[in-house]
Amino acid sequence: MKKILFAAILAASLPFVGCKDSVKNHPVQFVDRNTAFSLDNKSNPLRLVVEINENGELRLNKIETGTIEDTTFLSEKLKTIFADREKASISERQIVIDPRGEVEEEDLEMLIESLAGANAEPILIIKSDL
Repeated sequence: MKKILFAAILAASLPFVGCKDSVKNHPVQFVDRNTAFSLDNKSNPLRLVVEINENGELRLNKIETGTIEDTTFLSEKLKTIFADREKASISERQIVIDPRGEVEEEDLEMLIESLAGANAEPILIIKSDL
């Protein structure tokens, strides 16, 4: 049973093996979709979810925020959100990355770098559905 569980976890993480350098440099955690969007977390109005699709298009909480080639708008939006939160004594800076479709490893790494540059942490990445 332990071997099967280990194999399942390993297989779920394989699409993101190229993220190992980003993982070393930034607090990144891989989570299941059910964990990221559990009933306990569902009503959290402070949750920030960045979707990235296979074309490199980015959405922050369902609002278009550019592409992976130009994360300027996303970064500026996050910096503004975090500054507003800091003024309100809210320390929440967690970001959930929701990859949609077959996202290139390089694109995911660039997104992690951009989010870290905006001082997001921790960064959670939803494991791809296998």
